[in-house]
Amino acid sequence: MMMKLAILDTSSILFGLANNLDPFERLRESFPGYKIVVSQGVVRELAEMSGSRKKEKVQAKIGLALIKKHLVTVLKGEEYVDSWILGNVKKWDCIVCTNDVGLKQKLKAMGSKAVSLSRSGMLR
Repeated sequence: MMMKLAILDTSSILFGLANNLDPFERLRESFPGYKIVVSQGVVRELAEMSGSRKKEKVQAKIGLALIKKHLVTVLKGEEYVDSWILGNVKKWDCIVCTNDVGLKQKLKAMGSKAVSLSRSGMLR
């Protein structure tokens, strides 16, 4: 039996942390038994933001630390994060947690399960 995956993208990590939520913990609570994964692109995006002057700098640093703390699996993927997600979602039994409205619409149009993190911490 193939393991069920929960893919977390950069937008949900930053949104959760901006709202004092641990997006990894929320995903784990909402989808017990799913393995949480991110692409190398997410790690790259967070690393770039953590060294910048952007307002998300602190959240990006915390996001990188939480990936390590929660032992999140980082999967290979050199391309743009959205392309990586859209290219792999049909291959795997997975859900995607994204706060990117455009990506969520594309996933839903493909018949894939996509959720977003709300300010209250609920996944919808």
